[in-house]
Amino acid sequence: MSFRQSSNNTRTDVSAGRKVIAMGAIALVTSLGVAIPAGAVASNTPNPVGHVSLASHATKKVIKTTHVTFKGTYTGTIALLWSSTGVSATSVAGHGTGTDGTNTLKGSGGGSAANTCNPFDGSGTLIGVSGLKLSVATSTKSQACAVNASAPTPVTVNGVAKILSGTGKFKGATGNLSFKGSFSIQSSTAGSSENDSFNATLTGVVTIKTVTIVAVKK
Repeated sequence: MSFRQSSNNTRTDVSAGRKVIAMGAIALVTSLGVAIPAGAVASNTPNPVGHVSLASHATKKVIKTTHVTFKGTYTGTIALLWSSTGVSATSVAGHGTGTDGTNTLKGSGGGSAANTCNPFDGSGTLIGVSGLKLSVATSTKSQACAVNASAPTPVTVNGVAKILSGTGKFKGATGNLSFKGSFSIQSSTAGSSENDSFNATLTGVVTIKTVTIVAVKK
């Protein structure tokens, strides 16, 4: 009888222990805010976790190239500052008519004055509905030539401007614009400055590349 009584007590203790463990697990899960189905705690088989697969969509890059014929004609004022070694165009500002509303020209530059014809460099912007930023590198392709050996004298300019960038319709623009123009200087004495009228024409082809990302149909 004492053996059976001990066995019953053992089963009672094990059952009570299981209840304590189950209640503790339920309390823990409840505190974490996770709902579990009835009987899941007592089960030895873990509850399977669902996996959500995200469908991937393939894409490709489409590049479109457009060529725009450009022409702009401008008149305005050029400010010159002379030194013992050359001349600086501290400001170039003009207005006129350009392709796609680029009706304003602004820039600056400079070069030597050692000879009648001298190379020069500079930078500029064609401003309007669509803007173009330009750069003129020093080279024999870009020159300013005085008609006479001494001032006062007319000066002609011609060369090639590299397109650095653009906005609006000209976003991503590249290419080159040829330019020619003229103005007259009154003095070439070092330290003197003057404002002179100028005219200029720029022509060329603007290359525009647009990139679009599109989905690939399977």
